[in-house]
Amino acid sequence: MAAAAAAVAAAAAVVVAAAGDARFEVLDALGLCRLTRRTGDLDGAVPLRVAKACVPLLEGNAFGLQITLARPIEVRRRLGSLRAEPAGEHREALARAHRAALTRLVSQGFLAPEGAWHRALRGGLAWTCRKGLGPPRLRLWTGLLVRPDPGLWLRVAGAANRRNALIEVSEAYLADDGAFVPLVVELRVRDEAPQRLQLEGEIGCIAPVLPDVQIEACSLADAPEVGRAHAEFYDAKYFAVKKGQVTRKYRRLVGGTAGGRNASAGEGSAGRESAREGSTREGSADEGSAGPARVRLVVAGPAAPEITEVTEVTTAAGPDPVPWRGGARRLASIVVRNAVPFRATFDGHTLAVAPEAPRLADGAAAVERAFARTFGDDFLAANRGALWYLTKYFTPHPPGEPHFFVKPWAFTRTPPGWSSLLDGVHGDGYDVMRGVVATDAFFATPAVFHVRRLGAPIEVPEGAPLLRIVPIPRDLLRAGFREARFLDA
Repeated sequence: MAAAAAAVAAAAAVVVAAAGDARFEVLDALGLCRLTRRTGDLDGAVPLRVAKACVPLLEGNAFGLQITLARPIEVRRRLGSLRAEPAGEHREALARAHRAALTRLVSQGFLAPEGAWHRALRGGLAWTCRKGLGPPRLRLWTGLLVRPDPGLWLRVAGAANRRNALIEVSEAYLADDGAFVPLVVELRVRDEAPQRLQLEGEIGCIAPVLPDVQIEACSLADAPEVGRAHAEFYDAKYFAVKKGQVTRKYRRLVGGTAGGRNASAGEGSAGRESAREGSTREGSADEGSAGPARVRLVVAGPAAPEITEVTEVTTAAGPDPVPWRGGARRLASIVVRNAVPFRATFDGHTLAVAPEAPRLADGAAAVERAFARTFGDDFLAANRGALWYLTKYFTPHPPGEPHFFVKPWAFTRTPPGWSSLLDGVHGDGYDVMRGVVATDAFFATPAVFHVRRLGAPIEVPEGAPLLRIVPIPRDLLRAGFREARFLDA
């Protein structure tokens, strides 16, 4: 039944507004949400210093397409369940439009009659689900249906660097089974949220990803070019310039273009030759070549990040994720966890970080030993600044900013033309921000903290997840979509 519905749906939609960077199709059945593009500076909201220099954060702000509500939605908590309905005067009109849209979707083959999706959506725009004994989650239908181009998946996640901090959005992957799939945002309401919560504007993010990625872990000794690139970037000149001004060295390294598109060509800079070294050695695959892209996780200290694979995807079969049975095609990512327990307190002017000193000292010593085993003591003496920048683990921002860096003791190297999405994991009183790094030329993947709590400390224990690193071809970073219409439109 689902396969037949998919075939009908493929024939029923009329695709319009094709764009050169379009990588998926979108059918708007309801007018409740639209997909919008962010600017890297969030319409001028980021600090001037960030706008001048922090390309990874600007690219993280602009990543993907934001799932944006055209009308507010009110979420209510009651007796362990969540309810959602349009706020204000549009409630009845949207309810009528919802009923009409379902009839149209079924009659034109976008939804299988009495199938899992039809049954779920028939109950309304939103419904409650649970995962085990966890808190209730709300599945909210955006009124959109989406279909990735062949060979791609769609990743759904939170709105990240400009978001409603009272909700958390579950990560989901929509697999390429050739059918339109209702775009549902699954969210959890945080305990500190009021009983009635109004959602407006950006509630999530959707972007295409390529599920042909394999990641292998290795030691620094097995990838010495990565250690040399780190030392070349953080040389004495870098620190001399940084004392008085923004260096813009990363911007020059990646060519100064959006998404680091010239990371493998253009003006020369530290790390370029090191990035080339080894990439041909490993036979890393570019997009379109045979075989998966091969990514290396280069471990230089304790608390090695975890390599994970997506095992469940959402399809046209229904709203519940199902095991991925795509054979060799898979999407791997890296989960970075905190290596040093710490507290951090922001008072509006100063952000003070207090780590467990013995754990930090032990970890720093282990990193230095890894570099010494690979390069020798003379290398350490000649590159003391670069090693110190890595081993101190924490780097503060200027006074007045509620931000600081945590620098994992591992590096990520992707094939030429690939970057890494650094998707932060939020915690109690803080966010880890979203960024995009051209990891074919620059291999560090820092976790940038935004402290939301004022006065009282945040606490981040050892092992707490900080980042999910998703390798992605750069031509997908700003990919757009084609608009699809009903057959009778």
